[in-house]
Amino acid sequence: MRTSGIRLILPLLVLAVAATAQGQDKPAAAAGADYMPLKVGNKWVYKADFGGQMIEIGQSVAKIEKKDGKDIALMETEFGGQVITEQLSSSDKGVFRYSFQGQPVDPPIQALKLPVKKGDTWDVKFSAQGQEMKAVMKTEGEEEVMVPAGKYKAVIVSMEMDAMGQKVTVKSWFAPNVGIVKQKFDLGGISGTSQLEKFTPAK
Repeated sequence: MRTSGIRLILPLLVLAVAATAQGQDKPAAAAGADYMPLKVGNKWVYKADFGGQMIEIGQSVAKIEKKDGKDIALMETEFGGQVITEQLSSSDKGVFRYSFQGQPVDPPIQALKLPVKKGDTWDVKFSAQGQEMKAVMKTEGEEEVMVPAGKYKAVIVSMEMDAMGQKVTVKSWFAPNVGIVKQKFDLGGISGTSQLEKFTPAK
């Protein structure tokens, strides 16, 4: 896949993350756990390996807006000298993406289904930047995962998707009250991993 293709798909794969103190064991899931904490000023750093190319990815929540009675967070993702924007929300029903680079994602993408139930599957169909896309999501279960930011018990969600004629597979680890701490992906034959390295909470 061309580099431009990777850059288009990247923000569809990487969601906002938040973590507590590094290097410590993190709490397991609890009733009402927030799998995508979104607070203005939160900042994160990822280290990602895209087909052997190491990339640093920075993310931050720029602002919160009200839309149809929901709190929608504007997330800014920086990598390779570019800034990508998207809108996200988190509720007791799951995690949703509403827009990408100012363009609505219709209908919003459900990236995580709550409450968590192993074996749950759901279909996602949407249009973004004139592209019609579809994906199959599945809750695989829970496991402990170690990343530079610490050790977490996380919910694993897999995704299979067709994008721009390419097959895309993604596995994401969602930690309660933290967000995504790790992702493994294959973008049209280019595989890689992204891991949470550092979090700076809002003051």
